[in-house]
Amino acid sequence: MKSTPLEAEHKNLGAKFTEFAGYNMPVSYGAVKDEVTAVRSACGMFDVSHMLPISLKATSREKLVQALNRICVRATDKLKSGKAQYNAFYNEHAGLVDDITISALSDTHWLIVANAGNRDADVAHLQKHTADLIEIQPWADYTLIAIQGPKAQVFLQKKFSFLDDLYYYEAKLANEKTFVARMGYTGEDGFEIAMPANEGIALWRELTAAGVTPCGLAARDVLRLEALMPLYGHELATTLRPQESGIAFIYNDHECIAPRALREAPVANITCGFRMVAEGVPRQGYAIVAGDGNRVGEVTSGTFSFTQNYGMGMMRISSATKAQELYVEIRQEKKPIEILEKAPIRSGARKRPKA
Repeated sequence: MKSTPLEAEHKNLGAKFTEFAGYNMPVSYGAVKDEVTAVRSACGMFDVSHMLPISLKATSREKLVQALNRICVRATDKLKSGKAQYNAFYNEHAGLVDDITISALSDTHWLIVANAGNRDADVAHLQKHTADLIEIQPWADYTLIAIQGPKAQVFLQKKFSFLDDLYYYEAKLANEKTFVARMGYTGEDGFEIAMPANEGIALWRELTAAGVTPCGLAARDVLRLEALMPLYGHELATTLRPQESGIAFIYNDHECIAPRALREAPVANITCGFRMVAEGVPRQGYAIVAGDGNRVGEVTSGTFSFTQNYGMGMMRISSATKAQELYVEIRQEKKPIEILEKAPIRSGARKRPKA
């Protein structure tokens, strides 16, 4: 397995490890509930160095827009310098190669962050469809750390003095090799910081010493599900369109490699959040059934929410059954569920005031 530059730090902190996307990653450092609580109430941090920052450069903003629009679900025409955008890459069949963030650091330099399992696929996709217009530069020898929680800025303010000027889904190069974005995967305020590996190790140690709670993949999964944020390989896949994956909100119609007929074909299945009405914890692959017992979908991700004190998750169901009474089958028992139209937690994102 591959490892991140922070692996020795995790071992020193007594982390338990698991394999994820080919990497040896910390799953927890202690009680998962304590890690979730730290992020919701104060501050936690995650090693996400298995994900890949990729710099995209061109001689003009127009070339960046033209290149990215060929493969992106959401058009990038309105992405301005200093702003970031949640997006996804299409394949030629309107399926999803990956969901990504795009940060416009200047008119001629944008940066995307690829998911760990899709690193190579994203680079190859970019090379195939955009290399005639832009320069594609995957980062090397770096750390990527996510610092999340209502006190995240407090712990980072001394190191990055510009954080007051940075709002949700905004990004900045602190220097040539340090990328800071105000975003995350928890529903809380926070930052994702990419920097050279030696500096990232020093930052991790500084934050640990200051009292930031190290968090693993188990807490990250609970937090992202409480925020109803999809995960590639669970809610998103190469065979699924945005409208089927819980990210229909990013779809807009523009010319790209996915033909319009495929992009806008009728939607038979949808992905949405749900909560348990009865006791029980749903798990990936559990059947979703209607009142008559017929299977109408399945759980794509499931967990127990420590914040809400109930089982919950995301599911893919037949769109025609959304208004029906639905149940999840747990050990051959039908347990009633309720669809969540919005995340049960209140977002802590620091949004820029409207002009």
